[in-house]
Amino acid sequence: MAEKDYSETAFFGFLRQAAIAGVLKPATARSRKMAAEQLLVQLKSHERLDLRLVDVDQLCSRFHKLQGSTIRDESLQVYNERLKNGLKDFFAWTDDPIAFSTVDGELPEARLVANRDTPDQAVAREQLALNPPRSPHDIFPVPIRPDLIVYLQNVPLDLSQNEARKIAAVIQALALPDEK
Repeated sequence: MAEKDYSETAFFGFLRQAAIAGVLKPATARSRKMAAEQLLVQLKSHERLDLRLVDVDQLCSRFHKLQGSTIRDESLQVYNERLKNGLKDFFAWTDDPIAFSTVDGELPEARLVANRDTPDQAVAREQLALNPPRSPHDIFPVPIRPDLIVYLQNVPLDLSQNEARKIAAVIQALALPDEK
């Protein structure tokens, strides 16, 4: 059996993936990540490898001593609470992802929807998560010369051949005449 990873890196990976997978509300994951980024800079090397060794109250005390009056006590208390809840969820997820339930007690909307999905809908939702549709706002780099790249943006997902020819004609009209 593989050893479970309780490292700082795994924690940040959990926060990122939990929001994507619908395990945590994205806003919750973001706020916990921001609190962790502030506080975890004070970790000792052995704590970075196993976050179960971290005493969040002591960590906040270390942080407050170093930051002094640059951080308000109320803000530090919010960071403390968010990091504690984030770590509780991370440990519960790492220990048993199947039985995981967030300490917030609320199921994110994505989980509520997933719970009422039919098996076919669940498969379709999984496919969308694994292969999200391309955004129409993607920017496409087109290298023209070694020192020049042109970027195309807002190309529709359902671009027809006729529409592509129209775009190409506009580009051709911008070009200088060939020198012969």
